[in-house]
Formats: sequence, C-alpha cells, structure tokens
Amino acid sequence: MYALIRKDFRVQTKVTAYYLIFVVALLALWMNQGFVTWALYALGATMISMAPIFAALSYDDKSGELTAILPVSRGKIVIAKYISSLIFMIFAMVFIFISTLIIGLFIESGGGIRAHFVSIGFVLAGLCFFFAIVFPCYYWLGFHRLSYMYTALVVLFGAVLVALYQSDFGHWLVRYLADMSLGVLAGVLLVISIVAYAVSLCSSLRIFAKKDV
Repeated sequence: MYALIRKDFRVQTKVTAYYLIFVVALLALWMNQGFVTWALYALGATMISMAPIFAALSYDDKSGELTAILPVSRGKIVIAKYISSLIFMIFAMVFIFISTLIIGLFIESGGGIRAHFVSIGFVLAGLCFFFAIVFPCYYWLGFHRLSYMYTALVVLFGAVLVALYQSDFGHWLVRYLADMSLGVLAGVLLVISIVAYAVSLCSSLRIFAKKDV
C-alpha cells in the first residue's frame, strides 16, 4: 500500500511542480492587491491539490487493467488513494502557510496567524467534503464519466446552497452560525468533513469491491 502512495506522488510530480511555481507567483500578486487570508487558501490550495489529484485519478483510470494483477487487495488500493490525497491536501495548506509568511516579509499583509489557521480549517474542510463526493463517483463511474459530470456537480452544489440559503432552515442556520466564533465554526466543519471523508472511504471500498476490472 505504501508503494501505491509513493506512486501517486511520483505521478503528480510534474503537475505539482508547475502549480507550486504558478501559485507562488499568484500569491505574491494577490497579497499585493490585499486579498483576504481565506481567499489565498481557497484559491491557492484548490489549484495545488485538485489538479495533481485529478491527474493521479486519470493515470489510474488509464492503467486500470493493472489493478487485477497488482499484488495488493482492492481495499488497499482505495485506502492508499484516500491517504495520498489527504496528505496532498495537507501539503497544499502547509505550502501556502509557509509561502504567505515568506512573501509577507516583503509585502505588507494583515490577518495575523490566527486568520491563517481559521482559513486552513475552512478550506481543508471544503476540500475534504469535495473529494468525499468525488471519490465514490470515480470508483463507480470511472474518470471519463466523472470528468463529464464535474461541471454538473459544481452547478448542483451551487444550486443546493442557494436553495438552502433561501429556505427557512437556511435563514435560521445563517443566524445561528453568525453567533459562533469563526475558529469554533472552522473546527466543527473540519471534524464533520473528516467524518464525511471516512464515510466516503467506506462507500468507495464497497463500490470498488463489486466493480469489474
């Protein structure tokens, strides 16, 4: 299983290197224009983590016939994918944290360290929720079908958020969350997202165990 995790990082190396350089340049530009801290993490971490992870999924889909002859169980293949993706999301957060601190030595930026950790909580929770949906769809439909559904998923997610916001429950939820500390809210969402990620893992294990390869 550890070999599978290392394989994911080797597959992602070229894509990652490109996006790391690209994101550093964008961070310097965004910070110079006064972007708030959460936006730096939301935009930067999304680019750093999503593109390489999808590249690894595409690679696995193209070499799917190798699954049947690998000396590891299907369960370990799925678990390795979840672990490597989570490590990559955390790496994206750490990279942006260090980069913004270094860039901040040359470009004046506000927010403080606390704003960084609150932003990390919100954005990491969002990424975990996103991939908790993506991975079961990937193991069920395959990468090509998933790529066609990607835009539809984003639109559907946005429509659900709008409908929720306009509902009575949505108004109550917004008022309730407005009274909470941002740090507490970020922590709660992060815990919930990790639970969702674990549930997603169980779902993917069941789906891939029954899939013909």
